[in-house]
Amino acid sequence: MKRNRINNNDGGMIFGFIILAVGVLILLRKLDIFYPEWLLSWPMILIAIGVITLVKHEFKSFFGVMMLGVGTFFLLEQEFDFHFGLQRFIFPIALILVGIYLITKKRKEQQVLDDIQEKIRAKSTSSPASGEEYKIGEEYNKGEKSSFSSQASGAKSYSGMSGVSGTSYSDSVSIDSIFSGINKRMLTKNFQGGKLTAAFGGIDLDLTQSDFTGMVNLQVDVIFGAIKLVVPPHWDVRVEVTNIAAGVEDKRVYRQSEVDQDKVLVIRGTVFFGGLEIKSY
Repeated sequence: MKRNRINNNDGGMIFGFIILAVGVLILLRKLDIFYPEWLLSWPMILIAIGVITLVKHEFKSFFGVMMLGVGTFFLLEQEFDFHFGLQRFIFPIALILVGIYLITKKRKEQQVLDDIQEKIRAKSTSSPASGEEYKIGEEYNKGEKSSFSSQASGAKSYSGMSGVSGTSYSDSVSIDSIFSGINKRMLTKNFQGGKLTAAFGGIDLDLTQSDFTGMVNLQVDVIFGAIKLVVPPHWDVRVEVTNIAAGVEDKRVYRQSEVDQDKVLVIRGTVFFGGLEIKSY
C-alpha cells in the first residue's frame, strides 16, 4: 500500500538563512560599514518570528499575524518615532484578540464535529451499524481523512480533529496548539506521521498504542512552547530538528531487546525557545 507523503517545512534552512543574515549584519557593523541599527533590535525578532510562522503555515497563522503586528508596532514607535498613543491599550487589546481567536476556533471545531456526528446518525439509520466503518469527508484543517466507527452498542468515536484532546483512530496526526494544552492518544496500526505545532502552548502525544511498518515523518514546530512524545521502546526514533535556545531531551527507556529497524520514526522541524521531550515506557 502506498503511503501518503508528509510535507515537511524546511525549518533548518529558514533558520540557517536567518543566522547567515545576522552574521553578515554583525560583520558589517564591525567593519564600520553602514547598516540600519534597527535591523538587530528586539522588535525585529518578533517580526522575524511572525514572518517565519506565516510562511510555514501558508499565511494562515493567527500567531504569525500577531507577532508580525506587535513587532511592527514597536519598531515604528521606538526606531522611527511614530507615536500612536496606544501603549496603555496594547495589553487589553492583545487579550481581546486572543480571546476572540480561541472562541472562534473552538466554535469552528465544535460545528465541524456536530456536522460529522449528524452524518453518522443519518447513515446509521439507513444501514447496519455492526462494526461498519464510515469514511466521512475531509479533515477541515489539513485535508486529512477521519475514520468514524459505529458499534452495535451505539458508542461512537471520532478522530483527527486538530486541536481537540482525546483519542484518535486516524492514520495521521495534525495538531496546532496556540495558547492552549492538548493531550492526544493515537490508536492506529498504520501510523503515517503528521505535523505538530506548539506556540505558547503544549502538546502531549501518546503513540504507545500505534504501529507502522517502514519509515514515517513527524514534523514538529515549537515556538515558546513544549511537545512531549511517548513512543514504544522498540521504535527506531531519529531526531533531526533545528534547536535554537531550546531543549531537546531523549528520555526513552532502553530495553535489552533490539530496536526494530523496520519501524523508523524521523522527527524533523524547529524548536525555538521551547522544549521537545521524547519518552517511552
